[in-house]
This record gives sequence, C-alpha cells and structure tokens, in this order.
Amino acid sequence: MNIAQLVSNLHVVFPTANNAIYSHVAWLTNGLTDLGHTVHLFAAGGSDTRGQLHSVTPASLAHMNVPDKLKKHYMNLLASECYKHAKDVDIIHSHFNLISSFYTDLVAVPTVQSIHSPPTEEVKPLLMQFKDNNYISFSFAQRKALPELNWIANIYHGVDMNIFSFNPEPQNYFLYLGRITQDKGVHLAIAAAKEAGVSLIIVGRSYPDESYWHDEIEKYIDGKMVRYVGEADFEKKIEWIRNAKALLFPTQYDEVFGYVMIEAMACGTPVIGWRSGSVPEVVSHERTGYVVESVSDMVKAIQKIDSISREETRARAEKYFSVEKMVRGYEYVYARVIKEYKKK
Repeated sequence: MNIAQLVSNLHVVFPTANNAIYSHVAWLTNGLTDLGHTVHLFAAGGSDTRGQLHSVTPASLAHMNVPDKLKKHYMNLLASECYKHAKDVDIIHSHFNLISSFYTDLVAVPTVQSIHSPPTEEVKPLLMQFKDNNYISFSFAQRKALPELNWIANIYHGVDMNIFSFNPEPQNYFLYLGRITQDKGVHLAIAAAKEAGVSLIIVGRSYPDESYWHDEIEKYIDGKMVRYVGEADFEKKIEWIRNAKALLFPTQYDEVFGYVMIEAMACGTPVIGWRSGSVPEVVSHERTGYVVESVSDMVKAIQKIDSISREETRARAEKYFSVEKMVRGYEYVYARVIKEYKKK
C-alpha cells in the first residue's frame, strides 16, 4: 500500500518524543515501512522517519517561534500539501482532530482519522458536520465523547517491548509521571502516598505560574518522601518507570488512552489508576494493577501492590500493547477501508 500519514507540524515527529502524538506517528510510520509499505509522512521539517518526509516548513512551528495567530495557517498549508498528493497514495491517515475534515471529500482516496485529544465543546458541532468520515479510536471509552461519529475500528497504542524492557526487581518508590496539572490529579497521588507512608517520585513538567502548583503540590515536596525531579528525557523516563514499585495514575478527566500506563506495564510495573476514561480498559484490575475511585482506594492498592505479578503485567502488555500488534491493526484497517472505498 501507498499510505500518507498527516500530523500537525507544531512539533517534529520522532520515536522518543515526549508528546504522544508525535511518537505514535513515528512508530506507526516506521512500522508500516518495515512491513514493506510506502509511507509518505506529512509533518514538520526535521522529523525523524523511515518514511518519505514531506514538509512545508524547514523545522517545527514551535522551533521556528511562529506566532500563535499564524500556526493554524501553516497547519492548513501542510494538510493542503498532503491532499494535493492524494493521487500518489491509496489512503490518508490524518492525526488532526478537525483540519483534515475540510479536505476529505475533495479527493478520490479514502481518509481515516484519529482524534488524539478530547474535542472541545466548540469543536464538537464542527466534527458533527463530518460524522460520516472514518474514525479510528484508541479506546472504546474515547467514543463516548462523540458516539455519533462513524467509528470504524478501535486500535490500542503500542510500545516497543525491547526499549521498555522488563524489570522484576523494582526499587522502593512509587511514581507519578506526567504533566503537573489539576486534571491529572497529582495532588491525589501525593495524598495517597503520604497516607500510605510510601515514597513518591514526581516526574513531569510543572507550571509554577499556576496556583495549582503552589496550593496543591509545592508545599508537600520535602525531598524525602515526596520528591519532584522535574522533566526527564526518554532514557531517564524509562529508568524511573522500570524501577518503580507502581505507577500512580490518578487522572481526573476522561483519558483518551494514557500512553504512560502501557509504558509502565511493558516494564512489569503495575498501574494504580483512577476509574476514568480508558483506564479500566488498559489496567486489568487485581491482575496488572488496580482501578480505584478514591484516595482511600489508592492507599489500599498501594499497600497490597506486592500481590501483583510483574511477570503477568509484562505479559498483558506484550499481548495487547506491543507496537507490532498496533501496526498490524492499522495495516488491516487500511486494507479494509481501501477495499470498501473501491466498491463505491
């Protein structure tokens, strides 16, 4: 197949990107290329890919410091460039929530779309104008935000099981990894760790200008039981994950997927996650972690984390969340969509 991957040029695509959209597209593009497909990646200049890179800027918009008021124009320019090449491909896979929708009916090849972040209330009416487009979800929970869309498949994210390697003997700390924002529930992880009397390491971007950091986080960091170590590069992130007794994932909004959960499980690290969004789909309760609904539930889960088999946690990740399984899933769906489109 000749496949086009279209993703925002706000950041560059590369396999170790901390932003899940760009690492996901990198793994998908490389995996499809390795299977023998021709993949055209429409993304920011400077992206790292084994596909054929097409860009309309020499670098990412973030790197070029493009003013916010112009970013959407450059994104539309990239989408336009992709659809101008539609005659050269069998299918287009767009990773824009909405922008590509305005182009899908202008070309004689099918488009499938992935929605990587929950659509805002302002965007939902616009998406409904294109509800018959082909949408692929990352979790069945994701579909609840807009069940009217034409969801044609569900494909879970995947990670490289060699890079996120198994560690049977963790160190004596629990981990929070992600943005330090209220909707991620970091304060709940701190409360649970303190009540359980365990060490918590917090890794991720903080926002010191926001009151949440000062009111709910900073004052509890003592450098001993609650440590904040800032952001981590890809290799250091894996080290923190592999050596944790468990990942605390107290998200307070409906997660579309939650990449860090499968990164942890691939390392054998159990996940204690809040019952929200995709969490109950990813975490097998009492087998690869715990699904909780309160701080007291999280405390109990922390106290009995040693009953979770790290070997079984890794096995579930290998079965459901490998990058190979993910790529094969997309390969199958593309072929099906192309076949159905040709029948029209």
